[in-house]
Amino acid sequence: MAKRTSIPVSLARIRTRDGFFLDGIASEPKRKSGTALIVVPGLGSVFYSGQTLIGELAEALNRHGIGYFKFNTRGHDYAARGNGRKRGGAAFERFRDCVHDIRAMVAFARKRGYRDIVLAGHSTGANKILYYAGKTHDRRLGGVMLLGPISDIAAMAKDIGWRALQRRVRIAERIARRDPDAFVPLAWGMWSASRYISLHRPGEAEDTFPYYRANARWSTLREIRDPLAVVIGGSDEHLDRPVRELMDAFRRNATAASSYTGIIIPRAGHGFQKHEHELAQAIVRWIQKRK
Repeated sequence: MAKRTSIPVSLARIRTRDGFFLDGIASEPKRKSGTALIVVPGLGSVFYSGQTLIGELAEALNRHGIGYFKFNTRGHDYAARGNGRKRGGAAFERFRDCVHDIRAMVAFARKRGYRDIVLAGHSTGANKILYYAGKTHDRRLGGVMLLGPISDIAAMAKDIGWRALQRRVRIAERIARRDPDAFVPLAWGMWSASRYISLHRPGEAEDTFPYYRANARWSTLREIRDPLAVVIGGSDEHLDRPVRELMDAFRRNATAASSYTGIIIPRAGHGFQKHEHELAQAIVRWIQKRK
């Protein structure tokens, strides 16, 4: 791996239409190609996580004239300051609000002079960008990249079993009827009842990767018309089936995408740690060849 050179990185802050402030970083080339990549982090994650990947991506993208942006969503950390009316943080996040967050990110990149915008979301960030692209059909987008798109439902069922998960969801439903923001038992994680249901009940808006159900409609994925890439670590610890079987499920259901690319990073886990260079190079290659 080549030694990285110094890259320009600056802090940025955006405001959503409903009043949330989202912090992030920007790394822009001296000569812009007009293309930018916006990265949306995963569940509870923050814009400054994954320092190695930030460096690899920013340098590789800038070398090709591509801008790089990464922002918090309102679901950063597990509890965070809201906008005065709503609570922030992953524990209280309302999944559909990701539309407000991503729209503000895209608007920021446009104001910086980029006309071709690619969204990349990692883990739950992948759920969010897929939902955004499918629901808004934002014409400013030039591509969608799903990084580690693992179903929270399938991953949890793998860990505790389907019966135990169904029981937990029923209990969360009872708690939510009294108070949606009340916490579920701490042993399940630091989640409000409403967010636990959003994450783990089949058919919710957040259930965008329903590969665990044989006859699932994949309605959100089937709405995607932009070039689409799915990137999965070959040793993702949350996989409940062979990685190629999962990749085939995405390919079969990306019926409206103008192009589809499946990329497996051999031996990489869910967070792609120690494989950041391979991931960064794969992302840049796809951005350049997607059209």
